[in-house]
Amino acid sequence: MLQNSFSLSKKLFLFISIILLAIILPLFYISKTSLTQFGSYAYKVNKEQIQSLSSFYLSRIATEQAKKYDATFQKIQAVSSLLGHQGTSIYHNIDVLSKIPLKKMSAMKQNQKSRIFFSPQNEEIITAYWGDNIFSDEIKKELNALSHFKPLLIKSKELVNESLAIHIITASGIGCYYTMNLKAKTACYHLPPSSEFDLRDGEPVTIFTSQKIKSFDTQWTSIYKDDVIDGLMLTATTPIYDQAGEFKGIAGIDVPVEYLLSDLKEGAFVSGSANENILFAFLQDNKGKIIAFPHEFLNLFGFDVDPDHFKNSSDILSYCFKDSSIESVRRAGPEILNTHNGIIDLMINNEKYVLAIGCLCSVEWHLVLVAREKDMITSVHKTGLAMEKSLGTIWRNFVGLSLLIIVISVISILCAIRLFISPIRQFIAATQKVSKGDFSPTVQTDRKDEIGTLAKSFNLMVEKLKISEKIEKEHARELESRIKLRTIELEKSNEELKNIKSEQEIIIAKRTTQLKRLNEHLVYAEEGERKTIASDLHDSVAQTIAMSISKIKNIRESKGCMDEGDLSEVQAYLEWAVREIRSLIYKLSPPILDDFDIDIALGFLIEETNTRHHSNFHYINNIESPVHLDPAVKVTLYRAVNELITNILKHSGSENGKIEISKNDKIIMIRVEDQGSGFDVDKIKGSDSFGFGLHSLLERMENFGGKIQVDSEPGTGTKILLTAPVSLMKDGLYEKN
Repeated sequence: MLQNSFSLSKKLFLFISIILLAIILPLFYISKTSLTQFGSYAYKVNKEQIQSLSSFYLSRIATEQAKKYDATFQKIQAVSSLLGHQGTSIYHNIDVLSKIPLKKMSAMKQNQKSRIFFSPQNEEIITAYWGDNIFSDEIKKELNALSHFKPLLIKSKELVNESLAIHIITASGIGCYYTMNLKAKTACYHLPPSSEFDLRDGEPVTIFTSQKIKSFDTQWTSIYKDDVIDGLMLTATTPIYDQAGEFKGIAGIDVPVEYLLSDLKEGAFVSGSANENILFAFLQDNKGKIIAFPHEFLNLFGFDVDPDHFKNSSDILSYCFKDSSIESVRRAGPEILNTHNGIIDLMINNEKYVLAIGCLCSVEWHLVLVAREKDMITSVHKTGLAMEKSLGTIWRNFVGLSLLIIVISVISILCAIRLFISPIRQFIAATQKVSKGDFSPTVQTDRKDEIGTLAKSFNLMVEKLKISEKIEKEHARELESRIKLRTIELEKSNEELKNIKSEQEIIIAKRTTQLKRLNEHLVYAEEGERKTIASDLHDSVAQTIAMSISKIKNIRESKGCMDEGDLSEVQAYLEWAVREIRSLIYKLSPPILDDFDIDIALGFLIEETNTRHHSNFHYINNIESPVHLDPAVKVTLYRAVNELITNILKHSGSENGKIEISKNDKIIMIRVEDQGSGFDVDKIKGSDSFGFGLHSLLERMENFGGKIQVDSEPGTGTKILLTAPVSLMKDGLYEKN
């Protein structure tokens, strides 16, 4: 038996581990055996599928390539047919078209060697004539009419990129040839004499002239030796007839066999597909005749043909599968003709070849792809090796994942044991008491396993809770003491706020009294200004106008002639009255304040004062840059200086003084000085008369944040300093009034 010190979780862990091993080991054996059997079966199935898929892919590729070439040949046939119909139309209307050629016929020169007439080499379309040594009227007529055919040759070549050249050959010996191949174009000018070979005897023409029954459809020639370039050619040719039904020539599109062979070979190879081992491809017509076949595989299929012996277009390459020296190839010929789309097998030299056949419906030709079977299934062995490697990887991954699952399962079970299987009933009562605030209960146990450890931890927790409760009570007492101290501080702060409030109320009351006095002073000042204006109007303007009226009345009552001196005197009185009125208006609202800064306005004020009163006030302007003042501040400073100058003239007993203005970034300063009698500042401030002068000025300056400082003693003159803030943007009381 296990000892009591062996924990319960270890017991359960050991038991569950044995059960898991009993389950996992047979599972591993079954999995290994299944993977081995699956690999063998998969290898066999894969081999069969590769053979099947390879044949299917070959057939599919042959069908798709056949459709592609079918569309190409349909296009070539359609363009050739269009050329033939256009040529027939030209010959139907040759009498009309010959009289209006699209381009005047260039002078054609005869090649001395071949005796063939050619158009200049700088022309796009080569025109040749070999029918006779002279140009008859009929030939010229035909050449002029065929000028309407040449633009269609160029357009047709653009439509059929697969072609080497587009041409027409007439029964009269005229040829028009258009190509973009420089070598072919140059070769046209080196054709053999017509006595050696006449182009009218070539396959594109004789395909119609050799038939007893007249044909009007486009036909494909057999493979023949091209007259222009080296190599074999295939031509889509269409007959041209005149209105009487007489054969006049052909319109043809030359397609090089080399182009078809290379294109067939390139089109049959698709990188990374099952057809990467295709040997070659060839074309066969509906009669079994070979249309295009790679030269290098002719011997493989038993064909004894040498295309290098071909010279002219009358030399036709015409051979079928029945011409092969190999019996299996001869038997395969009829099978290919009878197979529309599909696969046939061919044995050559004890090697099996697979032939995938696709049909070109428009021309009833067959496209055949040829591949060796052993090349097609070479990937089976590679697939087997890859599958064996994959099965090994799968087995290793399976073992690794299984072990990981076992470890995770064991850990999960162990956690569940610790969390849910351990007895916890004895702790419920103790925890309930603790939750009610009773920290006296403890759990007593002598066990050495996890339960014993849990009991010790619980007891330690209860002990710490007791300590925490004690600390909490101490913190509560400390917090209560801090609250009392804070309450005393708040009471003291409240008392200080009350004192501050009382002081502010006293200041507000004092300020209210000052404002009332200022209001009274303003009323007295306004009334004084009115009296002054009335007195000035009565003493100056009214008296002057009255004298003018009296003078005018005397002039009207006099029966004699008017005296120019009297009129001049009346005019002088009226001009004087106008000047006085303007002076009063200027005093009431100086317009200069709207147009200039304060330093310029004060300069005009002092200049006018010196002129009117014959005084000698010296003005010092220390300001060099523009002064930005609130309009109300500007008016207040202007009125203050004007009032101070007036007081100097009235009360100081002196007509001399100095006004100096300066500023810094925050304030503007105006200093006003005189050398008059002076006065006792403290005595004047205590009298009621102070409110009508300096006190009113002080209140107005303080209203805008400004100040006024007065320095004077009897017999020493007076110095007054005015300061105001620069750029005061809020509206003052003066401006609102």
